[in-house]
Amino acid sequence: MIAPYFVPRRRVGSLRPYKFAIHLKDYGWNPVVLTIKDAKTKLTDREKLCLDGIRIIEVSPPFDRTVKSTDKNENKIKNNGKSLSSKVSDWIDKQIPIDSWLILFWLNYRDIRKQVKQINPDMIWSTGDPWSGHWLGNKLSGDLSKPWIADFRDPWTLSNVNLRNRSGFSSKIDRSQEYKFVQNADRLIFTAKSTEELYRNYFNLSEKKVDTIYNSFDETVNKSDEMWDIEFNDHFLNIVFFGRFRRLSPALPVIKALNILSSTNVKAAQKIRIHSFGEMEEEDQQQLEKYQLQDQFIMHDPVLPQQSISVLTKADLLLVSTNEQRKHIIPAKLWEYLRVDKPILSIAPNPEIAEILRDTGAGVQFSINSISEITAFLSDCVTLKEENQPLLSTDRNPDKIRRYTAESTAKQLSKHMDGLTSDG
Repeated sequence: MIAPYFVPRRRVGSLRPYKFAIHLKDYGWNPVVLTIKDAKTKLTDREKLCLDGIRIIEVSPPFDRTVKSTDKNENKIKNNGKSLSSKVSDWIDKQIPIDSWLILFWLNYRDIRKQVKQINPDMIWSTGDPWSGHWLGNKLSGDLSKPWIADFRDPWTLSNVNLRNRSGFSSKIDRSQEYKFVQNADRLIFTAKSTEELYRNYFNLSEKKVDTIYNSFDETVNKSDEMWDIEFNDHFLNIVFFGRFRRLSPALPVIKALNILSSTNVKAAQKIRIHSFGEMEEEDQQQLEKYQLQDQFIMHDPVLPQQSISVLTKADLLLVSTNEQRKHIIPAKLWEYLRVDKPILSIAPNPEIAEILRDTGAGVQFSINSISEITAFLSDCVTLKEENQPLLSTDRNPDKIRRYTAESTAKQLSKHMDGLTSDG
């Protein structure tokens, strides 16, 4: 399993391969994980227990810009403006095809290939991004004649949101490499049916070659008695956005709704508190100041993964907010929300999320431009909480929610792996 980001690294994408790895052994597979070493972060006791018996091969980078500094003064300098060295690093990253981790894998490929050859795996699985994981999966698959599953998660070059600045040269190489990976992989796995459909149509792929395996929640992951020691004031309607508001997950739709509610029902508006974790981006902060809503948005420090359930269970309402251009994305936090018996408010462009919420009875979704409907919903929620009534008229369906456990998704993956190895 090639997972450039893996626990203890706290990056988007690290939990998906972790959950697969710890549950695949229940379906007859013995995972070996190849990842980029994170020298600054340690595994939790729970993670050590879950990973017992799973071999981890770590590739050590000479430097690592993805690990956040714990120095608050250093972080403050970064937030106020980039240093010359950071600007140079960004420029270099912009020019390098695929991503800058490609150099690390390329330089270490001989040793990686030697270790993988000694293991003699039945198959290779890789996840991206970082997309260099697929470069490594493709090369090992070809050199060792092993079947290969490419776990694409979100769109790569077909995405309509630029996650990284790319030069014309690197963009061209990215597209050609993506085409090669799509053609060479024995299976392509995505985390949303809309992404699967996008790739199937664009590359004219057979239905047999592609599948969607959603992200998942896992009651064994981050299970801990460690509590988050902040209590919410129950006088308010407490809405939790479990993450940091940013360009890809904007606060603006909720800000607009609260601004309208402030003019139509000021008492209801003042009863709402939005909790998020980490500093809000400058654009959203400016909007808060413009509409004088600073008191209603509370920004907490990021929490430890093992404290997540303690946070989510304090909420009255759990918020999903996704950039309107991310039509093929299902935020990973949706699955974490399904773990707890709290209603979900989704403000997102992907109708697939709405289908999941309807099917499970776990929440409702509005489009990003449906500000008046969002405003009315929030106003109703304030009233319903005051009356000690459920915020949703639908009932949660535990049986359907269990379809999205990590055990279920690992079982889906194992069926593809079984099929490819038995075909061989």
